[in-house]
Amino acid sequence: MAESYAQLQVPHLRGKQQVACVPRPELAADEVLIHQRAAGLNGLDKKQRDLGILVQSWPHVLGVEGAGVIASVGSGVKSLQVGDEVMALQGGRSHGEPWGGAFQEYVVVPAKYAAKKPESISFEEAASLPVCYITAVVALYDGLRIPLPFIPNTSVADLKIPKSILILGGASSTGAHAIQLLRLADPGIPIYTTASTKHHTHLISLGATAAFDYMSPSLVSDVLNATSDGQGVDIVLDCVASALWQRDIFDTLHPDQSKLYAAIVTGKEIGVPDGVTKKMVSGWAITSVAGGDSIMAALTELMENGRYRMPLPVRVVGKGLLEIDAAVDRVDKASGEKFVVVL
Repeated sequence: MAESYAQLQVPHLRGKQQVACVPRPELAADEVLIHQRAAGLNGLDKKQRDLGILVQSWPHVLGVEGAGVIASVGSGVKSLQVGDEVMALQGGRSHGEPWGGAFQEYVVVPAKYAAKKPESISFEEAASLPVCYITAVVALYDGLRIPLPFIPNTSVADLKIPKSILILGGASSTGAHAIQLLRLADPGIPIYTTASTKHHTHLISLGATAAFDYMSPSLVSDVLNATSDGQGVDIVLDCVASALWQRDIFDTLHPDQSKLYAAIVTGKEIGVPDGVTKKMVSGWAITSVAGGDSIMAALTELMENGRYRMPLPVRVVGKGLLEIDAAVDRVDKASGEKFVVVL
């Protein structure tokens, strides 16, 4: 391997990304070096470039997930070896860590955040999975305290299956992951979701009980009428900050149940009515969640055993580092699919 490689850097706030040549990094004992083959695009990439959200210093390397081939391993790594095809969480730089940054030829990550790529999927598909899968796991397990069968110690007393749940933004990548994970957690739980009508059939195939048009003026009454007693759901999980503009969505919460609203962190403050409990969830909580070290490896096992499938189709929107800036411009246009770039 060469002693230097190409890295795409944002030189300053709202700056155009530029390719720089950087030296090969030294690995800590618990780290691996991945030769990138593909990187997933996320809304955070655009927010970092244009708003500086979670950027610790400039220049900054964007990209929080990817897939590739292990080029080298730290002295303490036993789970992976050179030549393994892997997918990985690569968002460390967004949280003050020296590792990560998907938009470069080689990426350093802690081995625990990398897992072997299932043989049945491509590098492009694998690159689309880590961040939103992890975010959905953290939202359900850590935020909503729902037991997931593949996380150790899920017999903790405060974990329980909700009576029902409404997932706002089911056709988002996080929402589609959450539907599958909930169905793994309990085959019988009523899972309701919102999305454009063109995505309803797919979401029901993933495990949703029913899907509703998020733009329908009768959405709240439609959800209420679908529930067992007509009074609403136990929990709402908001994957796309719907409650910022759809304030009556809180009327779908059952008055005599938990009245719990959880939302994925987007950088926007969401107020809730009196009597509703709010929890904000970030995938980065994986670093402190009990059993978090096994979450990525669990995804590989679930997919290889046929218990989990690609949540959304993947679209390649760029090839090579020089096409990433234009691809990031388009990330907000993704609907019912995940954008990736090939490296």
